[in-house]
Amino acid sequence: MLLWKINELIKELKVKLVAESRFAELKEREKQARKQIVIESALALFAKKPFYEVGMREVADEAGISPATIYRYFPSQEELFNEAFIQDISSVSKGFERLVEKDEPASIEEFAIKFVDHLIENESSFQMMTYLMLKDDLAHPVMGKFDSVTKILFDLFTKLLERHGVAEDEARIYSHSFIASITGILMTFRNSSLKDKKAVRDHIIKIVKITSSLYSKQLLGA
Repeated sequence: MLLWKINELIKELKVKLVAESRFAELKEREKQARKQIVIESALALFAKKPFYEVGMREVADEAGISPATIYRYFPSQEELFNEAFIQDISSVSKGFERLVEKDEPASIEEFAIKFVDHLIENESSFQMMTYLMLKDDLAHPVMGKFDSVTKILFDLFTKLLERHGVAEDEARIYSHSFIASITGILMTFRNSSLKDKKAVRDHIIKIVKITSSLYSKQLLGA
């Protein structure tokens, strides 16, 4: 009799643990869904005006939640900006992967122009990237996530160079150098006083092509 009662208690405990586990899983899914709504609300606002003019209260209003609630998902403004930037780069990385993986991999110039055009056409992405790069008092977790985003670009360009026959160690250091160079060109000339947006893009692309040619000659002899 005692053994039977013990077995029944064990069964009840197992059922309870399974139920609690499922409930916890459901709560986590709901949390992630709400978090995604906040990110999408922020991106919608970034498309309308400079991201640094968008406050957390405004994002909360757009998402339909209270200002206090938004901080349950993002402890700081930088955390929210970084998550939005991560999603943007992660989504466009598929296009870069196709450039790298196709039968005849893209040229250095082709990769660079795609990168530049994305940041020219997506003002909020460019603003978030430069903000996170230049701000010197980011909390460590935010900086760690930003580093993981830039690693996506470094890894993709490294793989591109390897597909062109460049040794892994050399490809890695040149990848860092090249992405930093292209980013620097963008930051230098993005707000140029040239007459219009097309003229600015043309000037940036011209410099990017010169830079790409130098790397191609150095690494590929092309």
